[in-house]
Amino acid sequence: MIAFSRIGKQYGKQVLFVDASFQLNPGEKVGLVGPNGSGKTTLFRMIVGEEAPDEGDVSVPKRLTIGYFRQDVEEMAGRSVLDEAILGSGRAGDLHHELEQLQHAMSDPARAGDLDRILARFGEVQEEYEHLGGYALEAQAREVLHGLGFDDERIDGDVGELSGGW
Repeated sequence: MIAFSRIGKQYGKQVLFVDASFQLNPGEKVGLVGPNGSGKTTLFRMIVGEEAPDEGDVSVPKRLTIGYFRQDVEEMAGRSVLDEAILGSGRAGDLHHELEQLQHAMSDPARAGDLDRILARFGEVQEEYEHLGGYALEAQAREVLHGLGFDDERIDGDVGELSGGW
């Protein structure tokens, strides 16, 4: 359960929240809609711990895994929407990325002297990735992205081509 209790937040003279409270229970699905500048991103930043409220308390279970796709697309340019969605999948996303890096390293002639070490690490990472259900991750990410209205061309396209509010 994620709970916001009597939250207050403002930036300078811009007041976002005054004495706001709500809770999200396991299994609930919630949509967050509002105009630009109304505090939607601030709520997410508070949930993931990137920002604190000026007043009140935010309660998020420590063992909860949260995938969060930031709006700063410029820093993601050159990577696909799918890759970014997978990277937002916690530990399995990190392992997916490391497996890709290790695969590139294995095919790099300049790294031939490190091949035994690279292969050993690949085996370790692959085992943990499989244990976490990582091989189903791409299909799940595609399903979620399709559900959000992305077509295959956008899913496989460069994130840098999207606007932060797409």
